[in-house]
Parts: sequence; structure tokens; C-alpha cells
Amino acid sequence: MGRAGVLLDRDGTIIVDSGYVGTVDRVTFIAGAIEAIAALNAAGLPVVVVTNQAGVARGHYTLDDVRRVHDHIDERLAAAGAHIDMWLFCPYHPDGTVQAFARVSEDRKPAPGMAIAAAAALDLDLSASWVVGDAPSDVGLARAVGARPLFIGTATGDPTVESVPDLVAAVERILHAEEPQIGTEPLAGFLESRFPVARYESADTFARDYAAELAKALATVDLAQVERAAAMLNEAYDRDAVVFACGNGGSASIANHLQCDHSKGVRNGTELRTRVVSLSAHAELLSAIANDIGYESVFEYQLQSQGRPGDLLVAVSSSGRSPNIIRALEWAEANGMRTISLTGFEGGPARDVSTVAIHVDSQNYGVVEDAHQTCMHLLAQYVRQSRMSSRDVAAQTF
Repeated sequence: MGRAGVLLDRDGTIIVDSGYVGTVDRVTFIAGAIEAIAALNAAGLPVVVVTNQAGVARGHYTLDDVRRVHDHIDERLAAAGAHIDMWLFCPYHPDGTVQAFARVSEDRKPAPGMAIAAAAALDLDLSASWVVGDAPSDVGLARAVGARPLFIGTATGDPTVESVPDLVAAVERILHAEEPQIGTEPLAGFLESRFPVARYESADTFARDYAAELAKALATVDLAQVERAAAMLNEAYDRDAVVFACGNGGSASIANHLQCDHSKGVRNGTELRTRVVSLSAHAELLSAIANDIGYESVFEYQLQSQGRPGDLLVAVSSSGRSPNIIRALEWAEANGMRTISLTGFEGGPARDVSTVAIHVDSQNYGVVEDAHQTCMHLLAQYVRQSRMSSRDVAAQTF
């Protein structure tokens, strides 16, 4: 009859999807992914990676490059006592530029080829197995072979598909469904840093614990980085430089709010006349760039037109791994701009590439975003009051 297994996507599920990851130096593990795989191993569930690698067909990298990346991931997993039971990847794409790989393939998700190969090699019962990934093609693969899909990200629009925020949550769901008596230990340390980890029956108790979690998260912020960020903002305003802001989703609202408070708010009681632009504010421009070029370019493309050496970019990203955020920060740094990032979770590449990184050590999106909003407000208010006398500060409402 076969046994249940777990088929995992690679980019966006185990490692950060920064676009055609074909070299070891571009491999960044998503927070908790290694621990999650170790938990599956400990529970005795075979783990198979099934990944589309059209970068081979498009000439971005070779078969050997893919294998080197997988060897590197294996090494990192082994160091943590985890492993992948089987690696499967599809290098083919009908629009490829490398002739040998420019074709339709039954292995390319959502086609079932890789799942069928895994079932044959590892004696899997696909109808009892799970497919976990962050793309519609992963859901399609699960449907094609009768497996159970878990979609990483926001809702798919299909009420029969369960969505989870990340691989850790997916593994919690799988282990709970299987009701294993062993195997959850590798997640224990990671789960200690997460909120919530169990259902609350009353809103007042949840509110109390949420407030405590937010206070704990704010206490992790390095105030020396806040000081550096405030100095950079004041210097930019003194030079009449433009301050740009960007973010996705909830972070976009923080970027837009930053434009408001750093443009209008700082003028109350001061002589400041700042120039602040949110790159997240215009749906028409964002959708045009995303449609014609790609969503990963929506902020970088705007900076190419508007950014100048000496300007400043404030990038807000809870995960710190959104490709459009990373590209904007890298372009700004390479073109004479200074950068401030507001990050959470593990910080991702955004934390490393920025001139100044204000990092919130929390594993909860709401908590991270609330902390980022606090940091945005305090920087605006600090800049404002720094341009006033103590008497004027006392006379103003902040």
C-alpha cells in the first residue's frame, strides 16, 4: 500500500526565493525550515524535494550548479541532524533558450512526473502524502496525484486548500494530523520564540499576551541602530535629499505612513520642509512595472528614475527577504544612496545589505509590523523635536 511522505518545494519553502537560485552563495534558509525538516525526519516521514528549475532551460545556470546547491543544502541540514530523502528537479521549460532543455516535460509541476518517481523509489502512498509549496503549481501537483496540499502564503481562493505562513506551520499541521508520539522535539526550541503556539479562548488573555510579546520584541531593537538611523534622516533633511520608503503588504502601509509623518508631521512647530516619497503609494505605477517587467523590480525601477547619490532609502520588510526589497536596497547602495532597513524574523538579506538595520527579533508578523510602526513614529517625532527648543517641545502635542 505504501507509506505517507512529504513532498516539499524548494525556493520559497526551504530557502529564500530570490529568483533563479543557481549558486551556493545565493542560498539563504527560511527561518525554521531546517528544524521543520528535522521534525519530519524524527517522525519517520520521508521527505522529498520536488522543484522546478527552469533556470537551466533559460541558461541561468547548469545541471551541475543545481546539484551543487543541493549538496550545500544537504550539508547544512546534516549539521543540524536533518536530511532530505530524495532530491528531484525538472530543468525543462517549453520557452527555454538552451535547446536541450527547451521542451514540455511531465516532470515540470504541476505535472505529476516527479511525485510519481518519488512514490516508486520510496514506496509512497501519494493519497496519504502531503505537498507543501508556495506556488499554484505545487497545489496543482497535489491535485494531480491525489495528495493533500498545504499552500505557503495567503489564501489561494480555493476553500479546499489550506494556507499556512511557512514550513514550520506546515510541519506542525502535518505532525498534528499524523498524531505522532515522537518527533516534535526539533521544533521545540524554535517554537519557544513564536506567538501564539496554541489556541486562545478569550480575547482579553490574547490581548495581554500580545502586548507582552510586543514589549519583548521592542526590547530587542538595538538602540544604537536607531541613533544611527535618526542621524542619517536628519543629515538627509539638512542636505535637502529625498527620503524614499518602500514595503509590501502591511509594510507598504508603514512606508506610506512614513511619507505622511516625515512630510507633514515633522513640519509642526519646525522650519523643516522635507521631501519624502513612498514607492509603495501608486497602484497604477506599481501594477504597470509589475506587469511589464516583474514585481521584483517595482521599487528598483522607480529608484532608477528618481533616486540620486546622497538620497536615502528606508525599506520595510518583516521577513527581510522579499526580492523587490533586496533589489531596491542593492541598487541604492550601489548608486551612492544610504539605506535603512526595518526587518523582523531572522532579518534576511535586507538586514545584511543595509547601511543601518533596525531589527525586531520576533516570529509574529503583527508584532513585527507594530514594532516597525513604532520605530517609524519615534524617528519622525525625534527628528521633529530635535529642531525645536525645550520650551516649544513642551508647548506642542506630539
